[in-house]
Amino acid sequence: TDVLNTCIKLRGATNFNHTMDEVISDIRKLCDAQSCVIMLTDHEKRTCSVLGESRNEYSMLPSMKTRLSEDFYDLTLSWKDTIGGSNGLLVKNRNDWEYIKEKNPLWYESLMKAHVESLVLFPLTYNDETLGYIWACNFDTENSVKIKETIELTVYFVASEIGNHKLMDRLRYLSSIDMLTGVLNRNEMNNKIDAIRNSKDIELKGLGIVFADLNGLKRVNDNEGHEAGDLLLKNAAMVLQNVFVGDQIFRAGGDEFMILLTYTTEDVIKDKIVKARKLSKKYGNVSFAMGYAYHNDSKDITGALKLADQRMYEDKAKYYVDHPEFMR
Repeated sequence: TDVLNTCIKLRGATNFNHTMDEVISDIRKLCDAQSCVIMLTDHEKRTCSVLGESRNEYSMLPSMKTRLSEDFYDLTLSWKDTIGGSNGLLVKNRNDWEYIKEKNPLWYESLMKAHVESLVLFPLTYNDETLGYIWACNFDTENSVKIKETIELTVYFVASEIGNHKLMDRLRYLSSIDMLTGVLNRNEMNNKIDAIRNSKDIELKGLGIVFADLNGLKRVNDNEGHEAGDLLLKNAAMVLQNVFVGDQIFRAGGDEFMILLTYTTEDVIKDKIVKARKLSKKYGNVSFAMGYAYHNDSKDITGALKLADQRMYEDKAKYYVDHPEFMR
């Protein structure tokens, strides 16, 4: 029943983090434990993060949110060997603690300093990947068998939900990013503009729009090949990312980028455009035709887009007057 109730909460979740807080609180109460934690591990960054934590009012155990130091990830790597061939770990008496002391003395010392008297720990595994761990400390040892079996079953569904959530986050990320340049894509740009244009609640102050069209992309593609053209686009995106730090950069089309600035000033926009032109000279043949528009608020974002686009084409026309050899 406890496992089914957890599954129902997970499947009906609309707020993932809030639901995980509820689940970990339920597990702690089931175990009659002082503390219960869901911790995630990021193997690329070699870091740990607390997804959910529940502590009773009498708990003397320190919060895990204050204990995740830079070297804590290395400690978690030792847990797999300590668990051994089992799917989890239950420490409830002197013999169990002697095993931990012998097998993993560093972890044993850490647990003793934290005043842990009993521990049940399971890895959260999804598609053969360890996503993190779930554990309860200082629980009712008289019900240790039931507690271990219940958490063991619950872990399977919790891990699946975390795995699916991470997958959906990854898909959302991929659907919003231009994979060549790493900036936001056209679809994300259209969504952002529509949200600003149609929402009565969103009114951004100090709105700036910058269009940056990459000069000479077709010439590079024709003369040097598409790999050289792709490199030119990547370098162009790098220039914009280094200059428009904190602003939203979109790849609007093949050779065109759009930057959205908020809570800015016209002088700041002009200054960034100058810096972008200056920095682009350090990236070989990167050259932009740029146009901007500034509005004190976002009510007329359509007008701002048109003005920035118009100024960008005026700047491009001037570029070809100065460089007729680059005319398409």
